[in-house]
Amino acid sequence: MALLICAATGRELAALAPALFPRADALEEMELWSARLKGRDTLFCVTGVGPLNAALALGRCFGQAGARGQRIDAVLNAGLTGAFDLEALPLRALCLVREEIWPEYGLHDGRAVTAKAFSFPLWRREAGNGESDKNGGADVYDRLSLAGAEALTGGAPRSGGDGFVPCRSLTVAGVSASFARARDLWNRYHAELENMEGFAVAYACARAGVPCVEIRSVSNKVGPRTKEEKDFPGALQALDAVLPSLNLL
Repeated sequence: MALLICAATGRELAALAPALFPRADALEEMELWSARLKGRDTLFCVTGVGPLNAALALGRCFGQAGARGQRIDAVLNAGLTGAFDLEALPLRALCLVREEIWPEYGLHDGRAVTAKAFSFPLWRREAGNGESDKNGGADVYDRLSLAGAEALTGGAPRSGGDGFVPCRSLTVAGVSASFARARDLWNRYHAELENMEGFAVAYACARAGVPCVEIRSVSNKVGPRTKEEKDFPGALQALDAVLPSLNLL
C-alpha cells in the first residue's frame, strides 16, 4: 500500500517537502518519485497545470504504481488556490476541501451551465459505494465529496490540531480574471475557492475507489486583484506546514 502526494507544479511539490525536493526545476511532470514518510511507502507526482493534465497524471500514477507492484490506497492533492473572499480566507490560509465542483460540465443555455439538465452524467456509479445520495444519487455530474484528513493516516491522531479551514472549491480550466466572472461563480455555487486541478484528481480517485484529500493554500483573490490581494511566495511557504500537520513528516 502507498500514499500518493501530488501537486500541479514542481514549485508546489517542493514547497510541501523541501528536504526531499530541494530543486523544484528538476521535477518533471507525470513522473513518480518514492520515499518513506514515517515508515510508510509514499509516492510523489507533479501533475501539470489544469484539469486535463491532472486527470491524465492520476491515471498514469495508478498505472505506474500497479506496474511496480504497489497499490495506491490514499491520495493527497495539495497546492495553491484563489479565494473569493480574503476577509473570510486570508492569504496563506490552509484549506481542507470537502467538496469539489466542476462548473463547466452540463448544458449551457447561453448564460450558465446546468449539470443535471444534460442527459449524460460523467459517471453512472453503482449505489452503495460510499457516496449514497449525498450528491444527488449514484450518478456523478459536477460535484464530488472529498475525504477528511484522517483518510491519510487510517484515523491515527495527528500532531496537535491541523489548523485547516473546511471549504468548498470550484475547478476551472480558465482562471477567473474579471469581476463579472468571479461574481457569477460565487452567486451560483457559493464555493470559497477556485483551483485548476481538484475535481480532476478527486474524480480519478473516485473512479479508482481511492480516498482523496485536498489541501490548498490561499495565494490570491479570485478575479482581478491588487498587489495586496496576492502572495504567491507566502502561500508556497505555508505549504511547508501541511505534511507535519498531518503527522506525515
